[in-house]
Amino acid sequence: MSGGPEPGGGPGVYHERQRLELCAVHALNNVLQERRFTQEAADEICKRLAPDARLNPHRSVLGTGNYDVNVIMAALQSLDFAAIWWDKRRSPPRHPVI
Repeated sequence: MSGGPEPGGGPGVYHERQRLELCAVHALNNVLQERRFTQEAADEICKRLAPDARLNPHRSVLGTGNYDVNVIMAALQSLDFAAIWWDKRRSPPRHPVI
């Protein structure tokens, strides 16, 4: 991970490097510009999404991450953000979504 002030006093860009199959966790933290989610938090979201599943369909069976988009959307919703599923085969919305 890196981040913090840049030389010269300006704010830096928060960035987490890719580790294992945790790209969803890193992408969330990079978009939010701070470490808000961990592998453990993503695993908890997976459990909430499929509480009775023996093999959770929202992550790798190896436990190394590889979370699906449902985990990303649930994580954003937990912070009162929303993600809009976009299908490029459809025409763009006529008015911005707020």
